[in-house]
Amino acid sequence: MTITCWNYIKNSDSRLFQEGKDTMVRRTAISGVLIAGAVILLSAMTLLAQDKMFTYDYSFKPGSEPDGFRGIKWQTDIATLDPLHTMEVIEILGPFVYYKKNKEDLHLVTVKLDDIIYEFWNGKFSGVIIKVRGNNQFQILKDYVFARFGPGQRSKTLEQLNVQDFYYNGVKTRMYLKFSDIDRTGELSSYSIALLSKQQKLDTLNLRERAKEKIDAWEKAKGK
Repeated sequence: MTITCWNYIKNSDSRLFQEGKDTMVRRTAISGVLIAGAVILLSAMTLLAQDKMFTYDYSFKPGSEPDGFRGIKWQTDIATLDPLHTMEVIEILGPFVYYKKNKEDLHLVTVKLDDIIYEFWNGKFSGVIIKVRGNNQFQILKDYVFARFGPGQRSKTLEQLNVQDFYYNGVKTRMYLKFSDIDRTGELSSYSIALLSKQQKLDTLNLRERAKEKIDAWEKAKGK
């Protein structure tokens, strides 16, 4: 009787151990499936994000997208340009500092430029603003930009109204070409996409618009 009971207990323990072992195996297998599924889903989302990043409305003519301006690449450190001897600070607003070169060729092929302003964000070259004055010079600038970079894009509403406001999406550069009928000035501005994405995360883009207003006021005070 004692042996029978012992065998029963022994067999029960064995069954319980086996059931526990089977349960652990099933849980491990389920966890493995869930982890594998999560990895696959994350990989798919990453691929979709990359696909979206590189297949959006690319606007530049093939091979024409710039990576900076006049030999200065995006994200170049201001210290490498010897700004104390070669540039003039015209505006500081938060992390943005705007410079003009002491010596600058104010011509872009046949376009007579009114001004060229360099934007640095946290000490890194992040943008350039080229200005022209008058309808004639803007038309020459527009012809040059269309010939070199392509016609760009603008909304259907602006196109119907014939508003001169175009934009270019690239991988490294975002560019804008616009004309103001109010003060008869045109502007071609380019920005580093890598730094724009960081600025968007920090919500500093409104500072750029405020800086532009201050620069305009500075130019008017200078008699430009």
